[in-house]
Amino acid sequence: MFKILSSVRITVVCLFLLFILTFWGTVAQAQHGLYVAQERFFNSFFFLAGGFLPFPGAQLVLWVLFINLVCVTITRFRTYRQWSQAGILTIHFGLLFYFVSAFIIFHVAKESNVHLMEGEGTNVSSSYNEWELAYWSDKGQKRQVTAFDAKYFKPGFEIPFENHHFTISVKQFYPNTAAFTNPNQRSSRILNISGISLLEPKPLLKEREKNIAGGIFDLKFDGKSYALVLYGAEFHPTPVPMAGKIYYFSLRHKRYPLPFTLKLEQFKAQFHPGTNVAKSYESNVLVSTGPLQRQVRIFMNNPLRYKDYTLYQASYDIDSMGRQYSTLAVVKNFARILPYMACLIVFLGLALHFLIQAFLLRLKQNES
Repeated sequence: MFKILSSVRITVVCLFLLFILTFWGTVAQAQHGLYVAQERFFNSFFFLAGGFLPFPGAQLVLWVLFINLVCVTITRFRTYRQWSQAGILTIHFGLLFYFVSAFIIFHVAKESNVHLMEGEGTNVSSSYNEWELAYWSDKGQKRQVTAFDAKYFKPGFEIPFENHHFTISVKQFYPNTAAFTNPNQRSSRILNISGISLLEPKPLLKEREKNIAGGIFDLKFDGKSYALVLYGAEFHPTPVPMAGKIYYFSLRHKRYPLPFTLKLEQFKAQFHPGTNVAKSYESNVLVSTGPLQRQVRIFMNNPLRYKDYTLYQASYDIDSMGRQYSTLAVVKNFARILPYMACLIVFLGLALHFLIQAFLLRLKQNES
């Protein structure tokens, strides 16, 4: 079994499939965006090519390649125990470490995004598929926002907000839902800024960023109970006056603080002649960390790197008024140094192998 799984033919086929997936996924990013391409080509075991033909995804190919490499190391370990093959053994361990690094990064890296219009700035990023319930009061220009992760929401769950003015619990929560208004059923007991009074669940979409969450919450204050209806696609929070203040409630994508402030100064997009298909697009941003500022140009294969953060040009949007928006993918990855270490091990293995072979060749020439 080990001998079959260690076949070099499996290695060649896997490398060829990875080449196809990398090229295919890179082209698809320009038309469908970064996240859809990731889900379809790189995070899947299989996907349907052309809508009907099963094609292996990068996860399956990488697992097969990893097993193939492990089997090669096991079946040929006796040969590698010779000192003359120390370089080859080092190379194999470097490649195995690279796969382990990729596995760790896949599970610990946090992905989010920043969506900015020209002239806008922010110091937080937003998850593209995770949600949170947030509230704040109307004190001054600065506001302190309290939020709770929506992944814990289920009917009857009381959200542990430490606020003595109100209590709030979950009646219904849907990861993907459709919202409806009904002017004939307006009630003072239903609170929503947009007049939404009904939510209906929808099947989850494979493109996770397209799912829109919604929930109905039981909000109690002043001895009364209200149905607080929140929908993820609403542009404005729902205000609720209580205890001499106005509290604002919003169901929004989960926020992550950034260690810098990012401002979009200019966005550029070039299109193929006579089409609406983007040929290239880029963002010129101003990065501020305290008193220090620097300008960075972000475009395909040229991200912004800052400590454990990497920002990629993911997609863009143009609204009905012609305003341009840039979407930057934000990846926080404290383990990003691991692949570099794996590459260093492979390089040392190659150098050691060539030095040993040169030494053996020189020794053989001296003996003759």
